[in-house]
Amino acid sequence: MYSLKKYLTYDSVQTALALVDLTAPSSPEHAIRILLNEVIEGLAKKGWPGAEVQTGPRIVSAEENYGLLGYDPAEITLGSEHTRWVDDHSLLRTQTTSQIPAALQRVAQRRQPGETILLAAPGITFRRDSRDRWHCAEPHQMDIWVLGDPDLSAREHLLRLVGDILQLAVPDKPWVYSDSPHHYTEGGIEVNLLNDGLPVEVLECGCIASSLLKRLQIDPLRHGGLALGMGLDRLTMLRKGIPDIRLLRDSNARVQAQMNDLKPWKAVSRLPSITRDISLAVTPGQSEEVLTEKMLQAAGECSDWIEEMQIKGRWSGGQLPLQAIERLGLLPGQENVLLRVVLRDCSRSITTAEANGLYEKIQSALHEGIPGAGYKMDTQKR
Repeated sequence: MYSLKKYLTYDSVQTALALVDLTAPSSPEHAIRILLNEVIEGLAKKGWPGAEVQTGPRIVSAEENYGLLGYDPAEITLGSEHTRWVDDHSLLRTQTTSQIPAALQRVAQRRQPGETILLAAPGITFRRDSRDRWHCAEPHQMDIWVLGDPDLSAREHLLRLVGDILQLAVPDKPWVYSDSPHHYTEGGIEVNLLNDGLPVEVLECGCIASSLLKRLQIDPLRHGGLALGMGLDRLTMLRKGIPDIRLLRDSNARVQAQMNDLKPWKAVSRLPSITRDISLAVTPGQSEEVLTEKMLQAAGECSDWIEEMQIKGRWSGGQLPLQAIERLGLLPGQENVLLRVVLRDCSRSITTAEANGLYEKIQSALHEGIPGAGYKMDTQKR
């Protein structure tokens, strides 16, 4: 049914299971954990119900992560393009929303008319994603769902919930929203915070879809409510003024000393970056997310050096001169893709030799043309 599936190796699964979830209790607690607690506790003070916190496994079934939420099996998100499949029926969860359907069924059975119940589901998630200062492949999220009577499913209640959450998480920062349909909501919206005048997506939400309630065998004539999912990494970055998502996990002592509170970020020396364009012969149609994941796997222990990767161009063999095809080692049916890869370690300067070694490792791993062919563009500093 899912023709695009590719499965993780045993070692990759174990690495994912061992990764520290920054939403979990710890001593001292991480800023992400502190922020989510402020949101949960603050909502109760603003008149919302006390949260019933949901936790669950990192490996979930496709039915929990996609099927019950209304995704079409043919959608690209079900393939390996974005999903890390463990086997034919299970995956590393791509969203904390995977914990919600079973929780909704439980609370709907006991909810009385006039009663409102709030579910909070924080945790780490796993994706194939692009790489820049706002994106990583293991983001932290929190779902907030409020189940009540059918009249709770209204835009005015939804905007009140959004406003209360943002006031608690990122006080007094302006935000805007736009329509954004979801599989399991009606009247869905995307909410962006304005950071130095530029929009940064921080959450999506909507009223709980009657189709979801019916699929879960919950009577939409008796129940309704609100569904919201927020990006905890970005909200924490915006609250503290952290410039790079990698800093949330950076082991540097000066960085870690600032990750146990929500005080404003004090800049740690911004070391110089090294930028290089790498020209490759590859199978056509690979997304930026797929190429990013291959690049990070190739980088291994040095993957944290990679600050950003962008696709700067794609060309088919018919668009290239013969000399370029020969130099690239482009095989029939392949395309030339130009990647811009930026390296910067948060703790120390990367030497030229170290950078050259990593770029060569990346090129060797991603190049699919004639062995030994291909070339790299000039190094740039920025």
